[in-house]
Amino acid sequence: MFDLLGNSRRRRALRYLLDEGTMTLTKLSGRVASWEKDTPMADLTSRQRKQVYSSLYQTHVPRLSDHGLVDYDADDRTVHLTGDPDRIRRFLELDESPDRGFSDSWSRYFFWTAVVGSAAIAGNWLGTAPATHVGTEELYGLLTVTFMMLSVSFAMAVEGPKLLQLLD
Repeated sequence: MFDLLGNSRRRRALRYLLDEGTMTLTKLSGRVASWEKDTPMADLTSRQRKQVYSSLYQTHVPRLSDHGLVDYDADDRTVHLTGDPDRIRRFLELDESPDRGFSDSWSRYFFWTAVVGSAAIAGNWLGTAPATHVGTEELYGLLTVTFMMLSVSFAMAVEGPKLLQLLD
């Protein structure tokens, strides 16, 4: 399934079919082209539509059909979702943007931890208070533990929901 969904055009086509169940290949290719070009369907050129239509018709729809996810009716030129929608949705949710659950605050947490830790270590080296009350080894240990805890928290915040989905 991961290999099959390794192509963004196939993933996008499945997302649209999950919403509508059945649609013409022309409409599906227009929607995929619109997403890929980040432009409204009405503004697409016929060449842009045709490129996506050809690849869906020749490559992607047959591959999805071979794996039982869609059925293509050549007479009506319609693509129909035949795979388990819940299973497909779970796999597609695993693929959602890498920053799902991510916020800029995580970058700030790492940045400020590095700044404060570096300042404390520099203060210790220069012999300025209050860094002189803590040894260099303790500072390095504290900074290492802080980064480890921050990294684990980050991983659980960003990847935790995906890991839990896999267990379901």
